[in-house]
Amino acid sequence: MGSPKTNQAFILTLSAILSLSLFGIMVYLFVNPKTGLIPLVFSEIKQPINRLDTNSLTIGILGKSEDYTPLVDYLKQQFGDQITITIDSKIRESYQEVKNKLATKKWDIAFTLSPMISVAAKDNGYVWVARMFPQSPPYYQSALFVQKNSSIQSISDFKNTTVIALGDFNSASSFYMPTYDLFGKSLWVDMGHRGEVIQELVKTGKADVGAASYEAVKNDPNFRVIQISRNIPGSGVYLSPNLSDNDQKLITKALVNAPANIQNQANYGEDKEPDFSYFIQISKRAEEVLKCANFNQNPVNFFCSTASANIPESLTRESNQLIGIVNGLSIVDNQITRLTLQAKDQKIYYVFLNPQILNQIPNAGSGLNLQNKTLVITGVIPDPKSNQIVINDPNQIQVLN
Repeated sequence: MGSPKTNQAFILTLSAILSLSLFGIMVYLFVNPKTGLIPLVFSEIKQPINRLDTNSLTIGILGKSEDYTPLVDYLKQQFGDQITITIDSKIRESYQEVKNKLATKKWDIAFTLSPMISVAAKDNGYVWVARMFPQSPPYYQSALFVQKNSSIQSISDFKNTTVIALGDFNSASSFYMPTYDLFGKSLWVDMGHRGEVIQELVKTGKADVGAASYEAVKNDPNFRVIQISRNIPGSGVYLSPNLSDNDQKLITKALVNAPANIQNQANYGEDKEPDFSYFIQISKRAEEVLKCANFNQNPVNFFCSTASANIPESLTRESNQLIGIVNGLSIVDNQITRLTLQAKDQKIYYVFLNPQILNQIPNAGSGLNLQNKTLVITGVIPDPKSNQIVINDPNQIQVLN
């Protein structure tokens, strides 16, 4: 048996060897030999996530909630499980209910589906992120359609006994655009329907005319399209103004960088925002007319007044409209058209406009066919001395059929 000193030396030597071994193991575990930076013991831990200021997000959609479940899972990976993400989805929810949610900022991420809802989002300060229906053109059209063998060839064939099937008040393709094109008509209206129901009503003869997206009916052999609208901008994905700037940036980045399969299922893709300005003008003009329309009583008048209609004078003033009948036309200086307009109060006004603007006014033609037609002039105040009105924008004047 060795001496105490020898045993003590052996113990010290063994302790030193073990200490060096443990130190080497720690160095190996905690320092990547290639970079010297990445801790290997934490190699299974995910990369640091982006931190949002908010602790909850509500995704508002007009569609199937299951189509957005992969997107929710992806966003939770990006922002962490501390974020509560809720899908607010009702396929049959009315557009007005959606508008109310946008007005109260209940939706943090809004998949608007309809340009009418996109406009509502913009009006409430929501911020553009991406376009819905990315596989489709950025603009589309509304169509008025009839049965293939219908005797109706154009809008001019409509009578006050003609039955037209329309969509919800806030539908761009099945209500607002048709309302604009039907301005001046009296029709029997069956409204509040989704696109597939409108098609069925026309197909079964329960309606003479239907309004829907042009793409939905153009190739159907049962139908014949008689009117195609002006361009309607597509819808988009918007973020609530109540989100902080930091959150808006991080959510935008996450959405546009999401995997393609997730974007496809949620029906969106990165693109610039379409121009809504002309569409907004049309929708506002339609709203002005619809203030006078009574959809609870058929036939419905798609106009506020004609020279013979019994409409209070205050309505015309409040709408900033001048309504009258053309009873004269002449050409001034070989280029400017002058229309003589007799208003309901029998006052005579002189309307001046150039041929380029005249060509942009629906139903105006060359101007020669305007005699005895009723005009609605909006947003222009006549000169109080000369009663002259100068039209600088085709949207300032409408021709009633």
